[in-house]
Amino acid sequence: MAFFEESKLRELLSTHNAKSFEEYIQKYDESMVTVMRARGYQCIHSMERTVAFTFGEFTFKRRRWKKGSEWVVPVDEMLGLQKNVRFSWEFMYQIADLATIMPYAKVVRVIEMTKGIHITKPTVVKAVKLCTQLIQERADYRFYEDDSEIEKKKVNVIYIEGDGVMIKAKSKESDNNHFDFSHFVVHTGSQKIGSNRFELQDKQEFISLDNRQTREQVLDYLHNHFDIDDNTVLITNSDGGHGYTPYVFREIAKALKVNRHEHFWDEYHVKQKLNAFFKPYPEELLEQAYQAIYQHDKHALRLVLDTTESLLATEAELEVFQLFKKKLLQNFQYTKPAPLRGFSHAGIGVMETQHRKVTYRMKHRGMYWTMQGAETMTQMILLVDKGELYNLFLGSWRDEYVKYESLENQSISDWLKEDQNPSRLPQAKTRGLFTTLRN
Repeated sequence: MAFFEESKLRELLSTHNAKSFEEYIQKYDESMVTVMRARGYQCIHSMERTVAFTFGEFTFKRRRWKKGSEWVVPVDEMLGLQKNVRFSWEFMYQIADLATIMPYAKVVRVIEMTKGIHITKPTVVKAVKLCTQLIQERADYRFYEDDSEIEKKKVNVIYIEGDGVMIKAKSKESDNNHFDFSHFVVHTGSQKIGSNRFELQDKQEFISLDNRQTREQVLDYLHNHFDIDDNTVLITNSDGGHGYTPYVFREIAKALKVNRHEHFWDEYHVKQKLNAFFKPYPEELLEQAYQAIYQHDKHALRLVLDTTESLLATEAELEVFQLFKKKLLQNFQYTKPAPLRGFSHAGIGVMETQHRKVTYRMKHRGMYWTMQGAETMTQMILLVDKGELYNLFLGSWRDEYVKYESLENQSISDWLKEDQNPSRLPQAKTRGLFTTLRN
């Protein structure tokens, strides 16, 4: 049986596409001749340019026009191409999107396999660096946006959960190789959208290295997007770690001026602690502890702990027991199940699931990051999850931003410049504000 060779057909189609693209460019370039002359420009020469687009890599000629000291290339403007850049804007977006789900070296392989375009790992690094600048510009642009047009939403319940994500990273300012990223999730409930699938409503996530800054972002978002009144219920959930204690969430509730605030000690982490502690002891004790928690019976829990204490044999066991008992009883009020508080458990305890998209990409497999690289990647992952990474690159906000603010640092073009043709593979140089380590 003879196998059909798709590669030959792909080459044929590629040649056909190149010819069609060249004809399209020539037609547009010709159509601009009269327009440019009417504007007072003079055609100086035609030059070739090679650019990798999302639909292939092409070499084409186009006219360059000049009036005084001003140069204009209509074809480049029509295609949205930056000066001296060998990759289209949308192509860089696709590279960045892929970088959020796989290591940089694999992005290179996927681009070559699916598009037949050779890029290098430094090109992927450039796409991520570009996100660093775009994220900063987007944050700056928010100062110019008109918030008066945002219609605040009135809801009965708001959920907030927070937890830390430990990521290996390297910083010149610290000898520590592990950094705790603060991650908060806000939503207004869980809604069933399929036979077995639920979706968080109005979900918004925040992540950064600074826990206090992240909490301020949460408060700013809630103040600007929700109409909070005396009937609004705030439900919070955490594992009780540093930066996520009940006190932290009480302060958030106080700032929002809500009348009813219900805080939960995360059920997943409570189960973990119970299972780990009672593992050396009879299984009946663990079951009784679970029952006491589910019925929110503190007296029954004390009886389980007293029975356990009678089984201790060493000072070391006693020390572990006392620490466990103290924390469990101190936070017992936060273990009260949702049904006993008068509402459903749906929508509570979502943090571990929300962590997964970050940890899957940024942890394990021996990954190390630079601090700035890690901060950018966490933001990119959240943008992809919200479907907003495309808007970061290609949204109308950039045109509006330019009206308010000229770039003081390097231009976008300088970020993207390449010394080599994308279809060649020489030893590439790594340039930029930071160097991404093995990822």
